[in-house]
Amino acid sequence: MYRITGLQLILLCAVPFVTILITLLFLCLCCDNGKCLKRYRFGKEPQQKKKESITSSLIYVTPKKKKKNDLSLSDINRGLPDTFVIPGTPPAHREVVACQQPPISNPRIMDRQHSMTSKLDPTTFDPSSDMYKPPPEPPRKKSLVEGPSLGILNFELKYSPDMNLLTLRLIEARNLQPQDFSGTADPYCKVTILPNCPKTMQSKVLRKTLNPQFKESFVFEIPEFDIHRQTVKIQLYDFDQFSRDDYIGDVLLPLDNVDLSDKLEVWKEIKKLKEKKMKNMEVPNLGDIMFSLSYLETAERLNIVILKARNLKQVSEKKDPDPYVKVSVFHAGKRLKKKKTTSKHSIVHPVFNEALVFNVSKNFLKYLKLEVSVIHDNRVGQNEVLGKVIVGPDSHGEELAHWNDMITSSKAVARWHRLFP
Repeated sequence: MYRITGLQLILLCAVPFVTILITLLFLCLCCDNGKCLKRYRFGKEPQQKKKESITSSLIYVTPKKKKKNDLSLSDINRGLPDTFVIPGTPPAHREVVACQQPPISNPRIMDRQHSMTSKLDPTTFDPSSDMYKPPPEPPRKKSLVEGPSLGILNFELKYSPDMNLLTLRLIEARNLQPQDFSGTADPYCKVTILPNCPKTMQSKVLRKTLNPQFKESFVFEIPEFDIHRQTVKIQLYDFDQFSRDDYIGDVLLPLDNVDLSDKLEVWKEIKKLKEKKMKNMEVPNLGDIMFSLSYLETAERLNIVILKARNLKQVSEKKDPDPYVKVSVFHAGKRLKKKKTTSKHSIVHPVFNEALVFNVSKNFLKYLKLEVSVIHDNRVGQNEVLGKVIVGPDSHGEELAHWNDMITSSKAVARWHRLFP
C-alpha cells in the first residue's frame, strides 16, 4: 500500500489555498483597476510633480479663509485669477467663465505718511520758517548798581497788607565768583530792609558751590503806608573758617515802583557797591566777638569760653564802653540760666578769656539756644546792650555752622561772630 508522508500532506493542502488566493488577487486587479494596491506601497514615494500655477488651471481652488483684518499688502497686489468655474456642475459639463477683475487699490495704504523713525529729507525743510529762528532775547533793564557782574540772584517778594508783613524768599544764586584759590565758595546771604528795618537776617551756609540753592524765607514787619519807601538789600558772603568772611557783592531793589499786589519773582545781578553807597546802606557795625564752644558728653557739660571782642561801639563821643559778656540759655522762648563775665573798664577791644559752664543733658541739647550779649556796665543808669549773637540748632549761617561743629567735634571750636542789634 502507498504511504503519504507529512510533507506531501502539507503540499496537498497548501496548493488549493494558494490557488484561491491568486485568483482573488487577480479579480481585484481586474475589477478595481489596481487601486486597492496603492494603499500598500513599500519604500519611499517618488517625488510628486510640481503643481501647475493657479492661473493656468481651469479649476480655481479657494484658499483657506483668513481671519478678519488679516490682509497683507502682498495679497492685495497679487489680485484674483482671470477665470472662475461655476460651482455645482458635473465634471464633464463644467462651464468656464472668464471674469476680468478690476485692480484693487487701498488708498489708506498708498497715502501713508512717513514714520517717525524714517530718515528725514533735509531738502524739504524751509529755512525761512519761524520754527527754526531763535527766540528774541528779552530786553535787559539797566542795573541799579555799577561795576562788573559777580553772578545773579533769584528771590521772591510777597506783601500782606492785612498783617503788614513782607516775606522775602531766597531761591538760588548762579555763577558766583570764587574769592580764593580753591575755585569754589561757601556762600550765605544777609538780608535786611532799609531804612526802617535795620534788623539783619542771615541764611545758612552752603558748602563748596558757586550755584547755591538757598530756599529760605524771611519775614519783616513793615506798615503799608511805608512799604514803598523801603529798599531790599541782600549781601552775599563767602564763609571762611579761619578768618573774616569774604564779601562777594550786594543786590539792591528799591520798592518805590514795585507792584506788590501779587507775588513777585525777581532776578538781579550781584554787584559791588561803591564806598559811598556802602556807607549809606550798611547796617551799623557793632563789632565782633570771639568765643569757643565744646560739649562733654560724659559729664553732660556745655562749656563756653569768652575769648575777646573788637571794634565795640562807643557809648558817647568821648567815652569808651565798660563791656562785659552775658550768656543766656533759652528753651521755647524762656530763659533757663544765665551767666556773665567780669567787666572791663573803658576799652573797645576787650580780652576776657573766661569760661562759663552749663549742665545740659544730651537729649535736651538739641532744643536749646545760646544768646551771647555784649553789655556796657553803666554804674549810674541802666546798662546798654552793645550787640548780641544767637547760636543754636535753629540759627543760620556762621552761628549754625559753629553749633554743628561743636556737636561733631570732641574739642573746643572757636570762631568770630558779628554782633547784631
